[in-house]
Amino acid sequence: MNDVTTLNSSTSLTANELPNEVFRNYDIRGFAHSQITPDFAFKLGAALAITLLKQRHSTIYLGRDGRLSSPALAKALGNGLTQYGMNVIDIGTVSTPTLNFAVHCDNKAECGIMVTASHNTKEYNGFKIIVRNQVVAGEMLQKIKHLMLSDRPNHCQSGHIRTQDISSQYLQAIIDNCSPKKDFKIVIDCANSIVGPIAKTLFNRLGYNLIPLFCDPDGNFPNHDPNPSDESNLQQLKASVLSHQADLGLAFDGDGDRLVVISGSGATVWPDQLLMIFARDILKRYPNTDIVFDVKSSFRLQQLVRELSGNPVMCKTGHSHVRSRVQKTGALVGGEFSGHIFFNDRWHGFDDGLYASVRLLEILANLDIAPKQALENMIGQFKPSAYTPEILIPVAETEKFAVMEKLTSHCSFKDGIINNIDGLRVEYPLGWGLIRASNTSANLTMRFEADNKEELERIKKLFSFELAPFINQVDQYL
Repeated sequence: MNDVTTLNSSTSLTANELPNEVFRNYDIRGFAHSQITPDFAFKLGAALAITLLKQRHSTIYLGRDGRLSSPALAKALGNGLTQYGMNVIDIGTVSTPTLNFAVHCDNKAECGIMVTASHNTKEYNGFKIIVRNQVVAGEMLQKIKHLMLSDRPNHCQSGHIRTQDISSQYLQAIIDNCSPKKDFKIVIDCANSIVGPIAKTLFNRLGYNLIPLFCDPDGNFPNHDPNPSDESNLQQLKASVLSHQADLGLAFDGDGDRLVVISGSGATVWPDQLLMIFARDILKRYPNTDIVFDVKSSFRLQQLVRELSGNPVMCKTGHSHVRSRVQKTGALVGGEFSGHIFFNDRWHGFDDGLYASVRLLEILANLDIAPKQALENMIGQFKPSAYTPEILIPVAETEKFAVMEKLTSHCSFKDGIINNIDGLRVEYPLGWGLIRASNTSANLTMRFEADNKEELERIKKLFSFELAPFINQVDQYL
């Protein structure tokens, strides 16, 4: 490695140049060009290099999604990392699971950083950091932020950067692990994200009748935003499933770590329902194992896991929280309502939309009836409930956590049992309601579920009464 000299005063940021709100609970995310800039990326790279070298890491994988701002950010990030001593393996434009796979399979390089804003709209970009197969979150992100605000050493050794193609190895690993043998007709909607080319390659290699939607990467996301949790982004997929009489549809997000499924009848199979399918499959073979899920997930999931002699484990919402809990408990599968599914039985414990979709196809292929009917039957076996999708209440990034503190301090919900593991989840004998601060957008999020519509409306009214003093016109969202 070669010695380089840098100016310490020019490599630190002022507090005004470093918006606090971009450092979220489990990643870094903000507006490209104004908050997440190449200068920001360079200084993040420098701070991360200093942090990792102190932990005796010398090499990091670098990937980026298909957003328009990602190439410049990745270049600046790589420069910051190498100028402060890290060796960088640039794997190019890939999905986040591909980056996770690269880190997992390399015993020497235990670190990775992905330039992505995941499901957010085109105006955003950000960074996901992985060290020792854990998402860097919370306290460590704050330490990196403080290091970005401080002066750097004015003399260090430079690292080097090299490129590597990992995508073909990643695809082959999925195929070797799980290759469902059946004549599926599937529609995939990749939202013009980076997932498109790799998804097409995978399903074509598996020999399926594939109808691709929006599989050409375009950082403008011209057809719809890359967020499959928003039902408005699923309408074209539903229409295509019906018009092509497909067995099912698969929707992926902007960096490929989330999945939402559409049944052959055009109904949304929400991720907590999908997790129920996976939990049932896992618990048949491994009874008494833990099944991890987030606070937004259905109470039917908890009931099912208990009925099948499993151990339901609720945790905070957020892919880093679920991933960490899966690894700490040894759970064989976990997931969250936004579509992150983590397999830890014969896969690697990270969230992967493509792998989760193939595991679903494997379950369907092993049944003796047509895949379309098999999926409908499995969903039909679950006890029905009345529920809402995720409800978003716009609140400024700088205010949303303060609002939640007020709600936590002043709302009583006298008739319910309060679970404050993440926001306020209030349990009633026949249902539940939730309000929490989103970690990825300027919103409070709510969700409700109950045995029947009457109870659902009753719980919503109870929440409306409790929240009205603190949230203007809360009724319009309920």
